Amino acid sequence: MENQLVDRLELETVLERAKTHGFIGSDAINSVIDHAVFHLQAAQPARNSNWCDLGSGGGIPGLVVASEREDLTLTLIDRSTARVTFLQAAIEQLGISGRVQALCGDITELAHQSLLRHSYDGVFCRSFASPAITAECAAGLIKIGGLLAVSEPPDPRPDRWSQEALAQLGFTEQEIITGPPKFLLLKLSRFPSIEVPRKWKKLVKNPLF
Repeated sequence: MENQLVDRLELETVLERAKTHGFIGSDAINSVIDHAVFHLQAAQPARNSNWCDLGSGGGIPGLVVASEREDLTLTLIDRSTARVTFLQAAIEQLGISGRVQALCGDITELAHQSLLRHSYDGVFCRSFASPAITAECAAGLIKIGGLLAVSEPPDPRPDRWSQEALAQLGFTEQEIITGPPKFLLLKLSRFPSIEVPRKWKKLVKNPLF
């Protein structure tokens, strides 16, 4: 099955198991998959590009993205050992281990590792953390010109994302995909300082916005 589209029934089986474990929400699996596919439609990843699913949980949107686009390389990151163990088994079951990996760890540490830092063409993010924490963590992963694609609430506050703080992180271009569902695309135009992202406790205690 390597480098072929994943069978839909196989994907549904994997995600039903994720729901049983409590790794994804209670929505119907078809709805979960459909929403995950919208990440692709919003971000429009270039062929053969390298993307990261930040806070992958039960594999949303990462496993769905990998199932829809056999040309993409993906890294699914989560800090929970149980969730990453599940993701690794799911990747093997879906036959996509040659182009998809799951990593366990604190993203504020992983983003400073040479193999991951500024190595991704884009980052998908759904229900990971606050806007400030999400932007700071992603800024350490994305290449110049790369995208952060964030799933947004239906009616976000106008001040949900601080333009000044985003510019400080290197995000100087943005696009709103009105949907529904709604997405925000942020393009990294310059590298942030080498301290970005700061330690997790600092991000939580003193977010940029």
